This record gives sequence, C-alpha cells and structure tokens, in this order.
Amino acid sequence: MKLQKKIVTNKNLRKFNSLQISVKSKYYLECKTDSDLDVAFQFIKKNKIKFLILGEGTNVVFTKPFEGLVIKNAFKKEKKIYKNKVKVSSGYNWDRFVSFCIKNSLYGLENLSGIPGTVGAGPIQNIGAYGAEISDYIEHIEVFNFKTGNIEILNNMNCNFDYRNSLFKKNKHLFIKNIFFELKEKFIANNSYQDLQVYNFKKASELRKSILKIRNQKLENYLIKPNVGSFFKNPLIKKKDLKKLLSQEADLKFYKHNELIKVSAAWLIERCNFKGMQFNKARVSKKHSLVLINEDKSPNSIINLKNKIKNIVLTKYNIRLEEEPTIIS
Repeated sequence: MKLQKKIVTNKNLRKFNSLQISVKSKYYLECKTDSDLDVAFQFIKKNKIKFLILGEGTNVVFTKPFEGLVIKNAFKKEKKIYKNKVKVSSGYNWDRFVSFCIKNSLYGLENLSGIPGTVGAGPIQNIGAYGAEISDYIEHIEVFNFKTGNIEILNNMNCNFDYRNSLFKKNKHLFIKNIFFELKEKFIANNSYQDLQVYNFKKASELRKSILKIRNQKLENYLIKPNVGSFFKNPLIKKKDLKKLLSQEADLKFYKHNELIKVSAAWLIERCNFKGMQFNKARVSKKHSLVLINEDKSPNSIINLKNKIKNIVLTKYNIRLEEEPTIIS
C-alpha cells in the first residue's frame, strides 16, 4: 500500500487520550486543511478501512489498537465575529473559545467554562454543565461528509440535539469543520445551578471564575490524574419506576426531565460504596464518584472497573448506567 507522506503508520495514541492508554493506530493523519481532509477521504475510499475522528481525546476510551485511520482534528483556520455571531473552527480548544467570547462581550457560554476538549467535540456530546447546554447557542454547523466527500451545512434542528446526545453520535462519518454560534450581546447570569444561586454576578468573567472554582473543587484534573470527566450519564427513567425506587431509597437524588425523571448517577454509585474504591490500576475519585481515574497503560483496569460499577448498580437498582465517553472497540 502506497502511503501519502502525511500519513503516519503505527502511531502511539497515549499522548492523544486523557486516560493515557497506550494503544497504536495503524494509520494516523493530522488534518489542518481541506486538502488534508481530501487525503484522508481518498485513502479511506481506496483502501476501504475504518476511521476515527479524534479531537483532544478527553472523551474517548480506547479498548484495543485501532486497525484503521485516526484523523486528528487540527482545524484552527477560522475564528470570526459577525455582530453577535461567531464562526469558529472545530480544532480550537473549547475553554479558550469560551474565554475569547467573554472578552469580546458575547455571552451565554460562560457556564460551560472549563470543559476539556475541542470546540468540535462539543456538539457531538451536546456538552452541558451548571444549567446550560451548547445546543442552546448553535445556529448551524459545517461538516465534511466522509461517505460522499461533500461539505454540508446542518442547522440546529438537523443536529437532533438531546441530553448528552446528537446526530453526530451515530453518524461518525461527519467531520465537524466549523461551528456558527449565536450569542447574547447583553450579559444575564444563568445561576440556576444550586451552588451559583448565592451569588449576584455583575460580569460574565465573575461567573466564569466561579464555574472554574467549582469544577476544580469537584473534578479531577486529567493532566494530573488521567480521566475522561464524568464516565456515566445520569440515567433517565419513567415516572412509574420512580415510585418503586423511592420506596427503596427515600432520599434518592433525582430531577424532572421533560416527561422522564433524571436520576443522579453519582448518587447511585456512592450508594453502592464505590466512591474512592481502587480496582487494580483504576479507581473511583474521592472528589466525584462519576470520575474514574486510570493508572494503567493498558485499558483493562478502567474497563473492568466501569463494568463492575454497571453490574452492581443494575443488580441493586435495576438501572442500566450508560457510558458518557465514546468507547472505541
């Protein structure tokens, strides 16, 4: 197989995933330009191989070597403001982008401060925190379709945004190139989250500072303790199932979510006595029970720990926890 100069073989991905799992990708290509995307497209088409689009790797779990092409998103061409709208390339760091918006008096994203990863990863997961979701501010998204080789525009409605979900979760052939945000020109603090209600924020920078402080207190820094943030989604259950759970656990932590009930996954995990538990070379954080810390070059410890948690929660509460990061198998 003749390789284009830009394509690297047997690339170790340890530095490209926040769990620091040492796995190799058979082929690897860093995409900075449209021509790089075309190189990737032609290579995939010609060799009929699978591929994976990778941002900063803060929300992926590699379970084995990747027998295909890893396309590393390094798109950073665009960052333009049009009145209250911003066009930004997907390879930019998310938190730096939030800071950029605040400095340019564009508001709405401050509650999402401190979330690791790229701008392009945000819509896939429909990232949310402290009473805000990214989908509230996305106007449309420009994508490169790896099935057709075409560039497409998807408006907000086309993206099928839902709780930690979107069209992109199941359509992994869509490479997010640029995102168009519609933001607010006047700052109105979103302090709906309980820990923020005691403050009267006058500036977005003050709200951002508080968000970063809360995150630092509650979550682990993946650069120091390898993790992917919240490992499990808060499960959604039917109202009829809530009554049964409350009869079992009167102090169950839950919230209303449209016609369903959102149960606290952290609460469930803590009730199963997992907080702080060590299992081989992985452990549950003492700070936050949704954070699993990895201290193993292989994926075995973290996979075994997450399976153990899922099995015990299912046995005790008949609730099937779903992973929040993408499991690459």
